[in-house]
Amino acid sequence: MGRVRSERVTTTRTRIMSTAERLFAEQGVSTVSNRQISEAAGQGNNYAVGYHFGGRLELVRAILEHHNAAIEPLRHIMVDALGPDVEIRDWIGCLVAPQTDYLGSLGTPTYFARFCAQITIDPKFGTLLYDQAVASSGLMAVLTGLYSSLPAIPDAVLESRDTMARNMILLTLADHERSRAAGEATGSWSDVGHQLIDALVGIWLAPVTHTPE
Repeated sequence: MGRVRSERVTTTRTRIMSTAERLFAEQGVSTVSNRQISEAAGQGNNYAVGYHFGGRLELVRAILEHHNAAIEPLRHIMVDALGPDVEIRDWIGCLVAPQTDYLGSLGTPTYFARFCAQITIDPKFGTLLYDQAVASSGLMAVLTGLYSSLPAIPDAVLESRDTMARNMILLTLADHERSRAAGEATGSWSDVGHQLIDALVGIWLAPVTHTPE
């Protein structure tokens, strides 16, 4: 009986997470109530989110952890496969490709890219993405390698370009995901990944003509 109940709980949690991810991606995190999530997930108990996750913050964190658990091994594989002569483009590839490869493996439609874009603009939940990044040993290795490969850049410029790169990745992936869901996409996830890598190389290696005061 215990095993059957455990499996039932796991199934319910998974259904709530996938439903919440879709609703958050399409409507935003703050506009969707826990009651809406419970109803859309087919739960008779309107307090199912609180019962299974404790609260909205824990639900969002669980969704991130679910996806990042699959992305992290892909990133380690790419880092481990790097040769002795690693260039900036290689590190940026390790930053982008695990995400696009993972999204490409999920079929259509996906919601994770739009979900991430939505939570970054919500002050209540935006920090969760950064908490996940710090907890990712693979991502930290990529960023360390990338920063050590860059030419000398003033700290203020480095911080600004880091923000530009992060926003470019998040919003480009979200836009492509939205286009795929609407049947309007003209390229694959791999195509988007290559375009992102080219653009990010340009951002990181662009000449510095002005330093913020």
